[in-house]
Amino acid sequence: MGESDILPIMVKDHNKLENLLTKLEDASKKGYEDMIKVFHKFEWELEKHIFTEEKAIFTSYNPVDISEGYKMLPTLMKQHNIMLNNLNSWREDIKKKRMPSDIYGFREFLIKHRNFEEQEVYPRLDETLDESQKTFIIGRINEIVSK
Repeated sequence: MGESDILPIMVKDHNKLENLLTKLEDASKKGYEDMIKVFHKFEWELEKHIFTEEKAIFTSYNPVDISEGYKMLPTLMKQHNIMLNNLNSWREDIKKKRMPSDIYGFREFLIKHRNFEEQEVYPRLDETLDESQKTFIIGRINEIVSK
């Protein structure tokens, strides 16, 4: 991997999301007050992650072979919508002072999504984008994603 590759940066972000989801699971066993703090952190980080991918990365991605280059985007967008719908459901749970439902199922989906991105999406971007495009995208990612 090159110094200006997108994959390693997004792997770190994926790790952060999975760690926050673990904290959410743990906090949900301790009680509502602990859980709500962790939920809001997880919610914020997941929304930033999705925003980063959809705005910072894919608005800068202009593949030469459009049909091949954009093949992955419908799957990615569908997965993002599923995650955002799940977050909305969790918000409703929180409003009703209930623990978020099916955290385990969400974790399984998040892992599937992560694998798709890390095996299909980011390697393709790192392979097809030139250094200046990757540097530009990484700058945008760094503006949004906290370390």
